[in-house]
Amino acid sequence: MKILFILVLTFCFINLHAQEKEETGPPIIFAEILFGGAGKINGNGGLLYGGELNYQYKKNLFSIRYIENSQLESDVLFLSPVTPFPVLKEKNNNKELSVLYGKRWIYEGSSLSVSGGISRNTYSSNLTDENNQRYKITDTYVGFPLEVNFKWFKSKKKRYRLYGLIPVGQPTSFGRNFGFKLVGNISKNSFVGLGLVYGFGIHKNY
Repeated sequence: MKILFILVLTFCFINLHAQEKEETGPPIIFAEILFGGAGKINGNGGLLYGGELNYQYKKNLFSIRYIENSQLESDVLFLSPVTPFPVLKEKNNNKELSVLYGKRWIYEGSSLSVSGGISRNTYSSNLTDENNQRYKITDTYVGFPLEVNFKWFKSKKKRYRLYGLIPVGQPTSFGRNFGFKLVGNISKNSFVGLGLVYGFGIHKNY
């Protein structure tokens, strides 16, 4: 599986390097972080978080994504024999590292994209035995990630604003983005989620 990822990434970067020579101006490349909620299909919900690096050539979008879907359960911690305190513990965790390809359509100050690909998933479960001792089991398998994005970014070149207020330097293509991401993964432990994304980069040809 690791060899497959190395071959896919090597092909993508060689292809992207060749394509960049044909472009004028800086490439469309941006990174973002994700936070939201997700749950297993016919299972429990939990937190969704991670990050993604994106590169676009024409309408073709290439992405590397890392996300975690952490499912929680409630428990009780006794501060004293008569003082219970509620706590949350991680029950299951699905870690996904994926390579995706899709299409991205750019409007004046927003974009819509749809992508799919292949992933390496690591699923772990925290269990309790008959002696009340916790232990972990882990499984690794291949998945098929999907995502839909809608984001907003600056429509024209502007000076970068430090802390969103103080203008710095000359007008630049570099800027922030904000939007929504619908994600899913078809695998042994399929899940779907929705989150907010926030990032930085160059989001279109200005």
